[in-house]
Amino acid sequence: MTTLIDLVYASPLFFLILFIGLQRFEKRQLINGIVFNFFLFSALMDAALIVIRLNNETLNNIAIAAAIVVVLIVMFFYLFGIVLLLWNAYIVWKKESHTLSNMLTLLIALAIIGSFFIPIITRLLHIPADVKLFVSIIVSVFLLYIPLFFYLYLTSLIIYQFNRPRYQQDYIIVLGSGLIDGQFVPPLLASRINRAIRFYDKQVKKGRPAPKLVFSGGQGPDEKP
Repeated sequence: MTTLIDLVYASPLFFLILFIGLQRFEKRQLINGIVFNFFLFSALMDAALIVIRLNNETLNNIAIAAAIVVVLIVMFFYLFGIVLLLWNAYIVWKKESHTLSNMLTLLIALAIIGSFFIPIITRLLHIPADVKLFVSIIVSVFLLYIPLFFYLYLTSLIIYQFNRPRYQQDYIIVLGSGLIDGQFVPPLLASRINRAIRFYDKQVKKGRPAPKLVFSGGQGPDEKP
């Protein structure tokens, strides 16, 4: 009879097969990174169960040391992530158009920093206990959700970097973006254009039919014709 432990041991294989299937179906989905993390964490859980069952002192010490290292790495990247958000906001502000969407990383970083001061503010303002509890729950969910979302997104992004499209495409679509001062191509858009041109040249050099380059987007109200 199948036990819960058996299901736990089999879960990494299930998530691995599901991940491979999702990758073959569509490589650009966020769900791919989520399923991959389920595979990763279930595999780590299996490893922990094996260590517990073996009850070997050396393995136990190694497992405890590894857990401490993982916790320290998570804490470091949580704090370092705030610095990266601020740095990204600075780079975008310097090199891209100054729109609300380009300020998203700045707003997120400021919101995370500000959330640490909310308990102090609620205490100084003598806010009722039930309101404090509600605010604390909202802040806790926010502080957990944002890093978790970015981690899952980053995982999906890293996985997608292993995608190597074949040089037999009919079309290459370049996503557009806003222009600087309404007339200058920003570095982000320039990198997309250059990447499309390199892919175009490689496909032609391989003797394949030349793909059609499609530049998406339209003229914004603040952009020159």
